[in-house]
Amino acid sequence: MMTRENDSYSSSTSPSKEAILGRLSYGKLVFLCVIALALSVVGPLSIFAPLPLAVAFLLYGIAKTLTVSGVLIAATFVASMSSPGLSQLSHYGVMLVMSVILSFAISSIILKGEHPVKGLITRGLYILGAIAVLIGFAEIISSEPLTVQIETLLSTGITQMKEQPNFQEVIKAGGEQARALEELLSNPKEILKTVYSWAFAGIFVGIYFVLWMTLFMLLRNSAIWKEVHEYKYGLKDLVRFKAPDFMIYFVVIGFGLFIGGEYLGGKSLEVVGGNILWCLGVFYFFQGMGIYLDLLKFLKIKGILRSILTIMTIFMAYRFVAIIGLFDLWVNFRKYLKRKEN
Repeated sequence: MMTRENDSYSSSTSPSKEAILGRLSYGKLVFLCVIALALSVVGPLSIFAPLPLAVAFLLYGIAKTLTVSGVLIAATFVASMSSPGLSQLSHYGVMLVMSVILSFAISSIILKGEHPVKGLITRGLYILGAIAVLIGFAEIISSEPLTVQIETLLSTGITQMKEQPNFQEVIKAGGEQARALEELLSNPKEILKTVYSWAFAGIFVGIYFVLWMTLFMLLRNSAIWKEVHEYKYGLKDLVRFKAPDFMIYFVVIGFGLFIGGEYLGGKSLEVVGGNILWCLGVFYFFQGMGIYLDLLKFLKIKGILRSILTIMTIFMAYRFVAIIGLFDLWVNFRKYLKRKEN
């Protein structure tokens, strides 16, 4: 929760700095890192994995958090190589590495006292640039093209999936779902085509969404670290995000390519337009979420109900939220959410 009284998104209760520092121990640091690893294992919850690590960076510092998380990552990879049955642990180790990078990026915004919106955008660009460099470097030093390696991994994954008992049960049960799944897995080239077409948008949206979610939760629960770090910004500064007006021109271009790409020059232009819309849509989602939170405030919805509605909206109505953020350019929804005083 926030500690400012004027921040309506959170409460004002926070313990003293001495009380927080006095309760810190290596056991709790290890616990935070283990929680991050456990969240990485559960697919949908993996987007929350950077949050406990970000808290660890703020409370325990960079050196201690990197040391403990590094030991845990190394132990995960060692265990994965010790037995064929534990090979899946290597994937969880990779997820934990990504969580450490994302959590460090977000916590550095607070450590450096940057505005949350500026820090969010710049950290996302840094990470995307680093990914591009790593992909280029891997392509140069690799003995075979990355596309071939991806095809090999996909073929291996499909083979392993077909050998699973659950898969066999689904196929034997029959039905439309079984036929669709079998048809999809029987055509790996179509899967690869889809992956290549939407990989850029998936990485871009995924990085920014996880960064935003982690920063949102950190600021929402700033009482945990507020007395340890002087940070003049709050959750209100993040949710008042507003996309630049000039971005609408790129939205129009992306929409035109997505709708008319097939007539202008082929399917590839349609894919380009779709990638543009997804990448820009994530910023309009941020803007729309700010409007939605102001709506909850206007309706005086608080406490656990507010948290439940927020989480449900993020995962179930993200497209609608992005559309609201886009149309806010012309409508200015917040002017309808101001109460008139007598």
